[in-house]
Amino acid sequence: MRDKKLSDELVKYGYVFSVSKMVITYSLMVVMTIVVGLFFHLSFGFIVALIVAVALMLPLYIKNYNYNRFQQQRFSDVNIYMEQFMYSFMKTGKILSTLNDVSELFSSGKMSDVIRKSIRYIKDTYDKVDVEAGALKIIENEYSYEGLKTMHGFALSVESNGGEYVSCMQLILESRRMWADRVYEQMKIRRHQKVLVLMSIMTSLLLCLVLYFMTDKMDIDVSSNMMSQIITFVVLFIDVWIYYFASKKLTVDFLEDDRKDESIMVAKYKRYKHYQKNPNRHILALRLTSRQLTRAFEKEFPRWLLQVSLLLQNDNVQVAIFKSLDDAPELMKEELKKMILELKKDPSGMKPYNNFLSDFNMPEVRSAMKMLFSLSEGTGANAADQIGDIIRRNQYMMDKAEKLRMEDTASGMYALFLAPQLTGGLKLLVDMILLLVVYLGKMV
Repeated sequence: MRDKKLSDELVKYGYVFSVSKMVITYSLMVVMTIVVGLFFHLSFGFIVALIVAVALMLPLYIKNYNYNRFQQQRFSDVNIYMEQFMYSFMKTGKILSTLNDVSELFSSGKMSDVIRKSIRYIKDTYDKVDVEAGALKIIENEYSYEGLKTMHGFALSVESNGGEYVSCMQLILESRRMWADRVYEQMKIRRHQKVLVLMSIMTSLLLCLVLYFMTDKMDIDVSSNMMSQIITFVVLFIDVWIYYFASKKLTVDFLEDDRKDESIMVAKYKRYKHYQKNPNRHILALRLTSRQLTRAFEKEFPRWLLQVSLLLQNDNVQVAIFKSLDDAPELMKEELKKMILELKKDPSGMKPYNNFLSDFNMPEVRSAMKMLFSLSEGTGANAADQIGDIIRRNQYMMDKAEKLRMEDTASGMYALFLAPQLTGGLKLLVDMILLLVVYLGKMV
């Protein structure tokens, strides 16, 4: 069953099984393993054991390699799709026309199939409401990236409500560019880290070979000792696993949904409110949870503000805030409900705006809410320009935070970089002890 699951994964990642390709792959593996074994003077039995061990691991390496290519292709497809979708939508304002334009960029492949399926859904569906939303959901189900969902949601809102949308779409386009730049940078960093781990393995093994060269010059043979044979086999086997773990850790889904833990943050928000009832008892938990929620709200607030900016094309500030509740991020709904209740009691007061997310230290939110209040009073400048400036500042803050988050996901690589040096050092220590024992034995 495990072999069946692995083969299914490989097929999903685009791997094409071929007898000739597998024969060549395994033949090269056997030759390379034999060469390494001979370099380290391994006996025939240990070389065979090493060949079997590497052969069992080879499918995992193949899976990692193809998974990495698969995820890079998915990222590339979504990046191109989003860019062309936004440029086309800014010209037409119609989802079907936009999808037809974008489909011309993809002559074949998974993205081409999904877009054409979405177009057919719009053309062939007559008995359902929100046909365009259903069509775009087909694409979102295949490519679960939150930025893609935000873009689609904005386009659906434009087609339903109208309004001046070009400036808002340009903000989403800028957010896509920053996301693409982050991913390209991460790809570069991960490739570099993978090379460093490989170099660490090769360096440690070369140092071990230097000792063998020295013992040959001294006419002392330690490599044939059973202890040396065992430690050599163990070190080579561990190094193979180290490189596999490095390859696996550095291969990620670049479209990973950054809101997949939204339910967790909602639960933390509820706990935070519970802690506030007895703050002296939960002072440490309050501080920790507050920092976590602040980070989450900083990510969600610009998304909500973007929704409000479009609604302001046709509604006043209060109505726009009321309407934004349904499509607001789940984490923000409780705070929005409180604000809406306060606005109903005091429509012209500034207190509801000041109280919004007031438990969290977020200067950008304070600035944005003051701007919304000034617009509600008719004392602000152009709404689209002001909201655009706020969203743009938030996007750059989010960009910095996301870079740190992506760097954190690649953390821990130092341990994998250090591991081959430790295993190589262990082998050197054992060989040097054996050298000393054999040398002293000759002296007696």
